[in-house]
Amino acid sequence: MSTGADREAGGRRHTLRDLARATGLIADITGHAAAAVFLLLTLSVVAGIALRLFGIDNSWTYDLDLYSLVWIAFLGAAFTARRGRHVTAGIALENIFGGRGTVLSLIRFAVIAVFLGIFTWSGIQQAYGSYLNHETTLDVVQWPVWVAVAALPAGTALWLIAEVHRLLHHLAGEETD
Repeated sequence: MSTGADREAGGRRHTLRDLARATGLIADITGHAAAAVFLLLTLSVVAGIALRLFGIDNSWTYDLDLYSLVWIAFLGAAFTARRGRHVTAGIALENIFGGRGTVLSLIRFAVIAVFLGIFTWSGIQQAYGSYLNHETTLDVVQWPVWVAVAALPAGTALWLIAEVHRLLHHLAGEETD
């Protein structure tokens, strides 16, 4: 016969699993977005080469390449965090200690969450400032700079979601998927 405490623990574990599933889905979508931006980067590089071959002004492709690289870097960081593939001391120690590393996992999460929170807030302020100042690139297209700067807070916020996903899986007593 199960007690109220057993049912409560089971319900908590079920809630953690549901939250982990939701954060994992967001992180997986981030991986698909990174792949789409990589495809955009590839097309932009090829277009730049083709335009240069025919002597057509292609300065706009250079900025598109840079914007794509920034977005790939931050979306990719979030996705690799989702997969647990970042090379950090915390992940290495968690692999050594396994399930016994709950305290270590919480400490690691707290440090990363504070860092990513500060980075996200700073990125939001920088992107908003760029938006308010109407900063643009110097090429023909005059890309808005805030689009590239927005990769910082978007990527770090998504990275934080991926870290929450890993922590929830750990607290639910499951391996990350």
